[in-house]
Amino acid sequence: MSEVKEFKVSNLTLFLHSAGSGVVGIKNVIFGAWVLLYYNQVLGLQPYLASIAIGVSLFFDAISDPLVGVWSDRIRSRLGRRHPFIYASIIPLAICVWLLFTPPNSYDQSYLFVKLLVLTILIRLAITFFETPRAALGPELTKDYDRRNLLNGMGIFFGYVGAIVIGFVMLEYFLPETEQFQGSTAFLNPEGYEKLAYFAAFLVIILGVTAASSTHKHIKDLHVVEPSGPIKLKNVLAEVIEALSNRSWLMIFLAGCLYALFLGLNNGIANYISVYFWQWTPSDISIFPLAGGISAIIGAVIAVAISKGREKRIIALLAFTGTIAISYIPFILRLVDPYFEAQTFPVNGSDALWWVMLMHLCITDIFSVMGWVVMISMMFDVVEDSQMRTGRRDEGLFLSGPGLFQKIFSGLGVFIIGFVLQFLGFDNSQSSVEQMQEPINNLVIFVCISGPILNFAGLGFIYFYSITRDSHTSAVDELGYKT
Repeated sequence: MSEVKEFKVSNLTLFLHSAGSGVVGIKNVIFGAWVLLYYNQVLGLQPYLASIAIGVSLFFDAISDPLVGVWSDRIRSRLGRRHPFIYASIIPLAICVWLLFTPPNSYDQSYLFVKLLVLTILIRLAITFFETPRAALGPELTKDYDRRNLLNGMGIFFGYVGAIVIGFVMLEYFLPETEQFQGSTAFLNPEGYEKLAYFAAFLVIILGVTAASSTHKHIKDLHVVEPSGPIKLKNVLAEVIEALSNRSWLMIFLAGCLYALFLGLNNGIANYISVYFWQWTPSDISIFPLAGGISAIIGAVIAVAISKGREKRIIALLAFTGTIAISYIPFILRLVDPYFEAQTFPVNGSDALWWVMLMHLCITDIFSVMGWVVMISMMFDVVEDSQMRTGRRDEGLFLSGPGLFQKIFSGLGVFIIGFVLQFLGFDNSQSSVEQMQEPINNLVIFVCISGPILNFAGLGFIYFYSITRDSHTSAVDELGYKT
């Protein structure tokens, strides 16, 4: 085992390091909310072809995450284990994000499919090289049980900042109503997506460089691996299998996969619901991303505060239970409303509906973020638990877990939704709102059934997570670390 180096990282450094989560937030909102709508409803790509492109890119993600994680665990360089990957990924990622929404040279189905396929693969690979090593720095920067909640709260904050800024600017400034695109069809204005391309690429560079440079001064203090031979695939597979044998890591990984799949399903239909179910215009909901972001910050603060002195597992279970309990109420009420003689839910276009949905968004985001802050912190605690068993610090391998389930399974949700959209009749670009009433109702029913099933299954896995505050403190002390 390598010599333990003692160093103190300031809260400011942790904060700036967390800016990297904003890059992931940008990627998540782009893939979750805009890519499918843009390529299907704006460009006219059949949804099943979009789903195939997304699905193939997920295959590359599944392979690259653990490989890059182990690679960054084992590498020795002048820039340490993590920073070479982080620095090298920022510009390629920004370029690919920009290309994703630039106007196509052709509207041929084959051309659109290939463009989407290639760029989604490259973006996911670039995100892997950026986020897996960056996230792996977290357990090295602080080993304190509660301070890790603070670090993840900061990460959640920046993740939402990235998503908020993209969402607000897109809705408020990039998708205004025009003579050609009136009402909810303003979502289908291709000029807005071209502006999004430049803006998103710019933010990726700013946030990425901030995150990478914030911990540069601590490279000399970080863990250094003992010299070893070249990284072999069989060794990587052996370490992955060994990681899977850690029950706590496996429970969080499986719970995260299911919850990310749920988010992918929801994100994949979010703008379809805005256009066809609630019949919003972009300006109607331009404030929603900001409100959601403020709620996320509140949720992160609450998670950090209430988890002090308490078990993370219990907080996660309560938070995600709250999310499940309130997520589907407005959709169910709207679907059953026609079967009652008197109106039971606000009608589309009313101020009452706007306020109800705004409050619903805020409450849901508070509970959801509370759960995510604590759950990722639980993943951090697996590092020392595993080190006690194996003698290795495998942050990259273990922290590829959150990246894997956030990217792979949220992407899988979008992949599934693409085929569901095809099946339900969303195969024509720029369809009228009236034509889409039956398909959109069936789509909402699908999510209202699948969502609770996935979430309750995830709660079951969290319940069997076994690392406690006392066991983590004992492991840190025995390993010679100071918190």
